[in-house]
Amino acid sequence: MQKTLLIIGAGILQAPAIKIAGEMGLLTAVIDYNREAYGMKFADFPIVMSTRDVDGTVRVAKEFTKKRTIDGVITVGTDASLTVVAVQHALDLPGNRIDVAEATTNKIKMRRRLKEKSIPEPEFYPCWTYNDVLKASKKLGFPFVIKPADNMGARGVMKVKGHEVIRFAYERAKNASPRGEIICEEFMDGPELSIDALVWNGELFITGIADRIIEFPPYFVETGHIMPTNLPEDNVKDAVSVFKNGIRALGIEIGAAKGDIKITGEGAKIVEIASRLSGGFMSAYTYPYSSGVNLIKASINIALGNPPEDLEEKRHKVSVERAIIPGSGIVRTIEGIEEAISIKGVKNVFVTCGIGDTVHIPTSNVEKCGNVIAVADTREEALNSANLGVKTVKIILGAEGEINEGLIRKNALVKLSGICSVCRACDGVECAGWEPGIGSRSSGAGFQRSVRFLKNYAVIPDILKTMDNINTGSTIFGIPLDIPVLPAPISNIKMNLKGIFKEDEYNRILLKGAKKAGIIGCISQMECEQDGDRIEYLINPLNDVYGHGIPFFNPYHGESMTKNNIERAFAAGIKICGLSTDMKDSRGAILINEKWLSDLIKKSPVPVLIKGILSEQNALQAINAGARGIILSNRGGRILEYLPSGIEVLHKIKNAIGERALVIVDGGIRNGEDVFKAISLGADLIFIGRPVTISLAGANEEGVSFYMNKIKDELREAMLIAGAKTIKDIKPHMTEHLPVPF
Repeated sequence: MQKTLLIIGAGILQAPAIKIAGEMGLLTAVIDYNREAYGMKFADFPIVMSTRDVDGTVRVAKEFTKKRTIDGVITVGTDASLTVVAVQHALDLPGNRIDVAEATTNKIKMRRRLKEKSIPEPEFYPCWTYNDVLKASKKLGFPFVIKPADNMGARGVMKVKGHEVIRFAYERAKNASPRGEIICEEFMDGPELSIDALVWNGELFITGIADRIIEFPPYFVETGHIMPTNLPEDNVKDAVSVFKNGIRALGIEIGAAKGDIKITGEGAKIVEIASRLSGGFMSAYTYPYSSGVNLIKASINIALGNPPEDLEEKRHKVSVERAIIPGSGIVRTIEGIEEAISIKGVKNVFVTCGIGDTVHIPTSNVEKCGNVIAVADTREEALNSANLGVKTVKIILGAEGEINEGLIRKNALVKLSGICSVCRACDGVECAGWEPGIGSRSSGAGFQRSVRFLKNYAVIPDILKTMDNINTGSTIFGIPLDIPVLPAPISNIKMNLKGIFKEDEYNRILLKGAKKAGIIGCISQMECEQDGDRIEYLINPLNDVYGHGIPFFNPYHGESMTKNNIERAFAAGIKICGLSTDMKDSRGAILINEKWLSDLIKKSPVPVLIKGILSEQNALQAINAGARGIILSNRGGRILEYLPSGIEVLHKIKNAIGERALVIVDGGIRNGEDVFKAISLGADLIFIGRPVTISLAGANEEGVSFYMNKIKDELREAMLIAGAKTIKDIKPHMTEHLPVPF
């Protein structure tokens, strides 16, 4: 009678196993929660059930056996080892013990077993609560890594570089853990290997060693791998030895094992070991292409209780997998797949997003938009083919809704009539003296200087540098940003916009629009002292976005009120707050000094940014008081007519403080090329005010999102031209001051 194989999972990583089983003459029963999953169409018996539902899967498997015998159970590339073992035991089929599956799907249990056997691994601490993580951070020091103990695909995993990031990292890991279990580990620096193995009859067979490409810090996103590894032989032998010892320590006695191994200064250490074949296209594609060994067929044989058969490598090719990462936005069109497939060496192109999907710069391995796999005789040839394939696939993104610049401007002209001219070049000329309003003081010099300063710089191209997967992403204290830009806080909406928006309405639209664009919006407390203790116009919008915003408070209302306002915002979920020291007026308000700031900042439960810095002395004072970031701002030229602009003082202030705090520049930045220039000159992040307000007036949330996506596209283009793959790669030499003023 024809044998039947039960395969757990029907995604693109499991589809090869379903097809290979069919080629082996087996019938396939395939379980997945999604009846439309890619692999279901290849199954002889598709069964709808969550692969994480262990009891449910056992139940449907037993029901299936009333009609047909199941002869083996397997999974590939998904964290369903516990489900596989439970079915194997229930049906008396070959498999590992339940406790082994638990140890290889739970990082805490895995670490404890490895520690008992003295297998090299990082120092670690299991955590349930925020206080547990704080205690672990003191023992581990910075940086350390926080992870959900019971998830895969780098979900919720993050490198924590400082105390101010811990709360965000904790909540992110907690949300990614099905059971709320967290583990904090020592950060291990060095290259990383991915290794597959098969275990049969007491013998271990290493079946592929690849170099992992990990990018997008502080997250750990695998953007590809290269098979075979290019590391020195001694490093590889050390990694294989540690991996084998780890397999034995965990008790994996049959089937497959997958390990991620770090090569540290102290030798090879285990990142993780799972009792399954690897995902990421390694076991199903790159290793067979590289070696000629059908690894999945061998794994199926073991699942059926048979030896794996021939595992000798038939060829020695180089195989490369590279991720497709278009950026952030709504997928409008997908082009170039057939052209990419026709490139010499390209074997497969997978696109995992569809028209209308919302995509973002990834923070885990499950957020990529596709993959290209290439094979060649040499490492350089394979990489070139894969990278060319990635460039050839065009995933065209746009903002939500059918809007454009013209429509936004048309609507904004109507909405802002008498308030703003909605100039095509927002340069402060037309609106000089419109204060209150959207303009600046007197002649508008303070506003105009900022805009003109950047026009005197040019981006220097690097036309010979190979570029792929441009990453415009950044972070602010661990919070991911699709671009290093934040909407600036705008105060006194009611007065300056003449009541066309209520304060809470404007703040809500801004925060939601920023969140859609993959960034975080800033909102401001009103200046009037009598409004100081009534901040629902800040708190309610923050509640609507679960605290995904940065409120800026007016410290001249006094320490007690400011502290109370920060605590109320913290209860709404904020991770950062700001103090607008540029709100100072002549009403006899409290004088803010370094000691006053220090006392207030010490009581803040979140990192504090100080806005309004324009001198080296004030920058150093703010940082000495505990500020984690400073915003260089002349408040849009609205304080004095001839204050310097933030961009003009950036260089000397950055030189004075170095990397002690974030340096954020506000004023005059209008497009992605300006953002590039400002970062090249030393800024960590950018604030943009008036153009965001105009876009918001023109199309509400979608206007904010549209404008930020436009900035992203322009920034990406500047980075491509200059040869900067990431924001960190933008350096001073990539811009040059023009000899003649523009």
